Amino acid sequence: MKATRTSLLMAALAAATVLASGITAQAADKFQFRLNWTLYGEHAPFFVALDKGFYKEEGLDVEILEGSGSTTVAQLVANGTNPVAYVDAATMMRGVNAGMPIKAVGVSLQESPMSFIYRADAARPTKVEEIKGSRIAITAGDASLAIFTAFMGKLNMKLSDVQMITVQNPQAKEQAVLNKQADALLGYFMDQGPRMQLKTGVKMGWTRLYDMAGVTTLSSAIIVNNDWAKEAKNQDILRRFLRASQRGWEYTDKHREEASKIFLKHAPAFNMEIALLEVNGTMTIIHTKHTKGKAMFWSAKEDWQESQDLLQKYAKMAEVKDVGKYYTNEYLSEAPYMPKK
Repeated sequence: MKATRTSLLMAALAAATVLASGITAQAADKFQFRLNWTLYGEHAPFFVALDKGFYKEEGLDVEILEGSGSTTVAQLVANGTNPVAYVDAATMMRGVNAGMPIKAVGVSLQESPMSFIYRADAARPTKVEEIKGSRIAITAGDASLAIFTAFMGKLNMKLSDVQMITVQNPQAKEQAVLNKQADALLGYFMDQGPRMQLKTGVKMGWTRLYDMAGVTTLSSAIIVNNDWAKEAKNQDILRRFLRASQRGWEYTDKHREEASKIFLKHAPAFNMEIALLEVNGTMTIIHTKHTKGKAMFWSAKEDWQESQDLLQKYAKMAEVKDVGKYYTNEYLSEAPYMPKK
């Protein structure tokens, strides 16, 4: 009789555990997050938040999706297909000026990583004097074009001073450089160069536009559809997602090797050397002088204003009188970014 009671009690406890876990799983809010591009090291912190359970602790069942360029992804946010996503800030600003109902709710990369990426055995351009006449590979609608136009303007040059080689897609852009049909492409120093070297075995080099001319804008940002964010339930989900993401980025900054190993589980085409190189590079540009000491992703009005001024002056971007139209910090949390009880 005693054994029977014990068995019944254990069965009841097991059933309760299953029921509780089912309720927990049911209660988790499903949430899709679209990246700006195919996977590279800059995305590692989001996978850290996923694999370390930070999203789960916030009651979120997050699915991270790859993207196909900031222009396309911004449109997906604007039309509500993916109401929260990750895009280039300058591309988003142009979208806002064109009437897209989108806004940045957090800026992860606060200095531009845009660089000339070239073969190490044919390094060009590495200095200002080498820019004129250089063959630069670019895709139509390339997100890098806005900052490159501003870069050239600041140097008192025009786009016509270089030979722009327009190709159909990013892969063709890389091939043009690898085959020496172009001297360089425009890309992120902690992404395309290391990845090309990994895939082909050809040693690559790069020079940041910032290092050549001090040209920079706010870079990668988490953006949201304004109409979606009007609903109280969605605002709560957004706060939880951002808090867990902030936690993931902070954890990555403090545990870069572990973060790189986590990223490799999701991007097995990489190796540890390249993954760590990309993660380390990413973590060097997460703040500006205006945001040091501030919460992760917190962006400053001064940086938005400077970005707009640069793009307006040199890249013909329209001006908005209040740069607050581009961003908000209201959904961000302060450290230590732990779930609210």
